[in-house]
Amino acid sequence: MTYSTMISLIVCYLLGALPVGWIIVWLTKKRDIRYYASGRMGTSNVIRMVGIAAGLVTLALDFTKGYLAVQVVRAINPNAGTWVEAIGGFLAVLGHVFSIFLIEKRRNGKYYLRGGAGGATSLGVAVGIWPPIIFWIGIPAILIYLAIGYASIATLSINLLAIIIFSVKEIFSIEPHSPWYIVYAVLTLMLVTYTLRPNLRRLMRGEERVMKFSLHARLKQKKEQQ
Repeated sequence: MTYSTMISLIVCYLLGALPVGWIIVWLTKKRDIRYYASGRMGTSNVIRMVGIAAGLVTLALDFTKGYLAVQVVRAINPNAGTWVEAIGGFLAVLGHVFSIFLIEKRRNGKYYLRGGAGGATSLGVAVGIWPPIIFWIGIPAILIYLAIGYASIATLSINLLAIIIFSVKEIFSIEPHSPWYIVYAVLTLMLVTYTLRPNLRRLMRGEERVMKFSLHARLKQKKEQQ
């Protein structure tokens, strides 16, 4: 591994680790988002604490972190292989999920890194690799989010669809394509699934939080009022 490659990968992690949601909530409410609702830094929790406008800003900036990670790799390593883009993109999502800027010591004496679930950042990476993919995974994920209101399902759909799209591109040699892009999508899905374990358990129990603006929540409310 070259010096420039190592630097680009470190930058990717640090870029992804920027706690955008935490910063936005702290600046607007002077509250630490880690101790409210889900405790994550993502769009949904910011919406719950500050509102939709702040949530959309968080979404855009978290997406940008992932997109820029790919561009950083390409800028620092113009001739780098696709494996550097894939690993750099994964490290950006890893940084978002486990941010070095949000380290805390708990009562058991151990240190933990906090962050978000990684949905928007992983989408940003995928778009950085191949911009048209936003129509194949970004728009469907948004529609799923607006329809059912479960951020966890929408987040997982991003990575599942990314695996499918990158696999199809590889099978049919649609540029740009690389097995490493599939590796990126699989690793990211595993990471996001691990992060969303509490959400998936609540979902199975029928206790998962649903966003009030979703179609599912509105229909449920309407049914209860009848």
